[in-house]
Amino acid sequence: MAIVISTRKLAPGDFADWDSRFASGASARRGAGCRSVRRFRSVDDPDEVVVIFDWDTHEHARRFIENNVRQLALNNPDAPPQMWTVYVDELAALES
Repeated sequence: MAIVISTRKLAPGDFADWDSRFASGASARRGAGCRSVRRFRSVDDPDEVVVIFDWDTHEHARRFIENNVRQLALNNPDAPPQMWTVYVDELAALES
């Protein structure tokens, strides 16, 4: 599985707007090869979110995310996105 884990630091109080914008991108993500998304919000910092994506391939994920980040930076030159992304392969689950 091609998994992408992304941590994002939002502007203070921007969660509702980000959440709406993110939800509206579902169709574009699906069309680019994203199979599922899980979102998490930090307990300690409500302006930090973690998103885990399941993509069909890492190549499709990289292309989509790099284009998305580039567009966000162009749209917000004074406040580029604070985003950290790691591309991983899922290992077999272990019993706890």
